Amino acid sequence: MTIDIAALGHALHSVIRPAALLPEEAPAQDPFVLALRKIEFESGRVMQAQILFLKSADLLPLRDAVNATVESRHLQVRKLWEEMLAGIGVERSKAR
Repeated sequence: MTIDIAALGHALHSVIRPAALLPEEAPAQDPFVLALRKIEFESGRVMQAQILFLKSADLLPLRDAVNATVESRHLQVRKLWEEMLAGIGVERSKAR
């Protein structure tokens, strides 16, 4: 269960990137823009910890199961994120 939670967290932090949806001309000092960029920065830090856990020596005997879980969660989150974006009219190519 711990591996699945870490895999889900990793998928959420790496796939869902709301700051990438900001237009290039978004005002840099806008509090909303600043908040999204801070969330993105902190997500990167959390992902580093998740990667360290998921690639730890303690999980070496379970490496195939860990990789499969991470891949499965990434696919699941990516599908949900793309469905959500489509629901608000954002095309996939614009969201990446």
